[in-house]
Amino acid sequence: MSKTPGRKPQNSSSRKRQLSSDAKIIVTLLKRQPQTKKELREETKISESAFYRNVFLLTEENIIKCEDGLYALWNFISLEKTVEDALIKLIRERKVAFQDSMVYEIGKPWSEIEAITLKKAKDLGLTMGRTEKGEMTFLDKKMLGLN
Repeated sequence: MSKTPGRKPQNSSSRKRQLSSDAKIIVTLLKRQPQTKKELREETKISESAFYRNVFLLTEENIIKCEDGLYALWNFISLEKTVEDALIKLIRERKVAFQDSMVYEIGKPWSEIEAITLKKAKDLGLTMGRTEKGEMTFLDKKMLGLN
């Protein structure tokens, strides 16, 4: 096989492999989501036109979604929504939600979900208290007929 002067073979180790723009967006969102357009563009280093072209394609294929200017993968659920859903579920099932049951249900340590849980409990009109051991409790007095 003769070689053309100045050209390197296709399988040369000096040839750089790069992800396509759409793959860069997906990989970036796998690392952290949600992200703003600015954050995604800075991280992926793709042009604005390539960004919009690929975001359109990925959105049409239901691979990513954009809500309130934040981009995420199709299956992303915010921690706030996860906490709210867990509170509602536990209150419906047991009439009371405990700090430990929230940790188990969400799969994150209390230190990561405490502030969001307290905010969501207030938003939902739940009564907050503590057990004898100091564990937080959340209950719906209306559901228990205590109001």
